[in-house]
Amino acid sequence: MSGKKELFVKMKDKASVRERQIRLGQIAEIWCEQPAEKQKWERLLIAQVPPEGKHRYVFSALQVLEKIQSEDSGAQVTFVGASDTVVDCRKKPNKHAWLEHVKTAVVCIITFVGAAFAIMTFNNDVDVGSIFRTLYELAIGQPSDGRTVLEWTYSLGLFLGIVIFFNHFSKLRVSDDPTPLEVQMRVYEQDVNTTIIQNSERKEDGVDVR
Repeated sequence: MSGKKELFVKMKDKASVRERQIRLGQIAEIWCEQPAEKQKWERLLIAQVPPEGKHRYVFSALQVLEKIQSEDSGAQVTFVGASDTVVDCRKKPNKHAWLEHVKTAVVCIITFVGAAFAIMTFNNDVDVGSIFRTLYELAIGQPSDGRTVLEWTYSLGLFLGIVIFFNHFSKLRVSDDPTPLEVQMRVYEQDVNTTIIQNSERKEDGVDVR
C-alpha cells in the first residue's frame, strides 16, 4: 500500500447547510482509500459563518485546499468537477401542512387561470371558432352551433397534449425524462448560482454592476 495520502474532492454546485458551521462533507463529495480518513475529512471545518447576516456564501476549491493543507500538509488533493460551490445557510422553516396545501392551491389556481387566459387569447387572435365553423359547414353542409365534434376533439386534444408534454403526473408519466418544468427550474437554479459566484468575484475585485 502506498504511503501517499491521496484525496479526491468533488465540489457540489450548490449545498444546503442548516447549521452555521460548514464542514467539508456538506459541500463536497470525498474519496480516499481509508474509510476512517474519509470520515475525518468530512468533519473538517471549512468556515464558521455569523449567526446573523447573509444566508448565501461562495466557497472555492482554493479555500478548501488551504483548509486541507493546514490540517495535513502531506495530503495530495485532486479536485474534480466544479471549482466553486454556493452554500445556503438558511434555517429550515417550520412547515405547517395546512399552509403548504393553501400555497399549493393558490399557485394551481393562478397557473390555471393564466394558462386558460393565454389559450383563449390565442384562439381569439387566430379566430379558431370561425375556422371550425367554416370547416364544419364545408364537411357536413350545415351551419355549426359551436358545440360540434371539432370543438370537443380540439378541447380533449389540448388537454391530452398538455398532460403528455409536461409529463408531470407520476402515474401518467410516459418516460423517466425530466419534465420541461423541472428542466427550466434547474436552468434557473444554475443561472442563479452562476450569478452569485460572479457577484462574489466582482465584489472581491472592487468592481460590481448595480
